[in-house]
Amino acid sequence: MPLFDAQITAITPATPSIRTLRLSIPDPAFRFLPGQWVDLSIEIAGAPHTAGYSITTSPIHRGEIELAIKASTRHPVARWVHEHAAVGDRVRVTQGQGPFVYLPEISDNVVLIGGGVGITPLLSIFRHIRDAGLPTEAHLVYSVSDSREILFRDELEAAARRHDNLHVSITVTQPDPRWHGLTGRIDPVKLHALDVPDDTLYYLCGPKGMVEDMSTLLHDLGVPMNRIIFEKWW
Repeated sequence: MPLFDAQITAITPATPSIRTLRLSIPDPAFRFLPGQWVDLSIEIAGAPHTAGYSITTSPIHRGEIELAIKASTRHPVARWVHEHAAVGDRVRVTQGQGPFVYLPEISDNVVLIGGGVGITPLLSIFRHIRDAGLPTEAHLVYSVSDSREILFRDELEAAARRHDNLHVSITVTQPDPRWHGLTGRIDPVKLHALDVPDDTLYYLCGPKGMVEDMSTLLHDLGVPMNRIIFEKWW
């Protein structure tokens, strides 16, 4: 698969454990669809290292992408991003990859269920619906263990206030006194509260156990398996 030259234009601490990278990709041949991921390739001490990360931005913004990367001492690329990467560094990326995508002709109603950093491809879909001005009814249901780890909370809540077709539900499984929203895991009560039509398409992304539990839960609630799409990133 061809690689595209990219340059880091911004590095932002998004949460205590996640940094976002803004990458400029000048080659007009670079393409991706909402929900896809890229391989990010770097060199560390002359040795190549590659890791896959979901794009968080909409493809209507040509020439750049954003990645949200969680800290890890076990993964060389993540460690480099958090400890050594700097604005101006040059890296390489592949084209967008994977079948976990949303296009407006697929469905008029979507529920995007994410856990932890698994929210990243769902952010791309949610932002694309917003930025492209699509009429799609989109419900983002986002679970985190710690309220400090909510990615782009202000942006998401602002989008829900400004757009009648965008809805955001955030739940914290280990709440602290600073959190005043939903608590606990995503359960039938939270899903029933969405009040979505039967033809809704469900996108799931998160830790393996969470995705498996959500898939089973949705099926038990009567959602056919052909309306459940999940991303396996573990």
